[in-house]
Amino acid sequence: MPAFIKRFLLVLLFALSFSTGLFASYFYLNFSKVFIKTPKDVSLEDNASSNLPDGTYNILLLGYGGAGHDGGNLSDVIIVVNINPERKKLTLISIPRDLWVEIPVRSDIKEKYKINAAYAIGSDDKKYPLKEPQYKGETGAGVMAKKVVTESIGLPIHYFLAVDFESFKKIVDTLGEIEVDVPVTFDDYFYPIKGRENDTCGKSAAEIARLHGLYSDTELHHQFECRYEHIHFDSGKVKMDGETSLKFVRSRASAQHGGDFARSQRQQAVLVAMKSKLISIYAARKIDELFNEFGNLVRTDLDTSAVKDLSKILGKPEDYKISFIGLNEDNVLLASKSLDGQFILIPKEGEGVLTGVHKFIFDELNKN
Repeated sequence: MPAFIKRFLLVLLFALSFSTGLFASYFYLNFSKVFIKTPKDVSLEDNASSNLPDGTYNILLLGYGGAGHDGGNLSDVIIVVNINPERKKLTLISIPRDLWVEIPVRSDIKEKYKINAAYAIGSDDKKYPLKEPQYKGETGAGVMAKKVVTESIGLPIHYFLAVDFESFKKIVDTLGEIEVDVPVTFDDYFYPIKGRENDTCGKSAAEIARLHGLYSDTELHHQFECRYEHIHFDSGKVKMDGETSLKFVRSRASAQHGGDFARSQRQQAVLVAMKSKLISIYAARKIDELFNEFGNLVRTDLDTSAVKDLSKILGKPEDYKISFIGLNEDNVLLASKSLDGQFILIPKEGEGVLTGVHKFIFDELNKN
């Protein structure tokens, strides 16, 4: 394939892959091993075909810790990309990981968990051996995550794309530094150090048990300061490498810009920065290195048919207007506690009542 075609496809497809969650033909032909053919899920067949009547698509983007991280398959990043080719509109819907939802852990029972557990439960057949067949094996994680998110936001999820943290860092480093528009100056004194999540910080087992009985959440963090590092970001344009970008999007414990809602805003800023980098001349010149690097870094269920359909209808990525929807306590969610004391988010209408969430998303998507 001529180099200029490869450069064009790189700019088009990877700009879409990280600002809209899409791939297309060249990536598929060269790296088909990363594509996971997921079986059709009943919930999706009931609600939509691969081509919705209004021609929109929904792609689920997941970021998870991976090997070496505590809870490695829990999804810290959950974003649904709604693509409307007719209106040339891309909407990134950020879903907080603490959203309390039902997950089908058994064929006869749905138990409630934070939504970030869906991909992890789908990945773990040993701990959850009674899952229905479609949620087991290599395809189980993607199928379960798609089903749970579909039910949570009222939009059928057609495809998913998942990247672990180490892969995310490699992607950014392969691109070169990205320039991120940091919305708020902030410090986080409790950013977790990889591999030290269970460090005793010199305390005895009895002392650790006592502290866990006395404290929780932030107060407990203060008792084990050796597990954390201090990170700082100034507002404005900041150049970031892979490690810095990851810290920026993962930070949760800042007094100035903490929690899942602030983190969603930062994740969106990084996606925009990555798109800008990808369409730059610098990124295009590194085409072979980019393809070699990206080939083993992502998992997705986009197949040949989907790739062909999407490449025909999407057009030019630069023609699309990007907007954002965040589910939070300012609109449809309410902070609460689970029966076992976890911090959770539930709909304002009540636990498990998602009609208000669905309506809010529908109304936002249909704004001009």
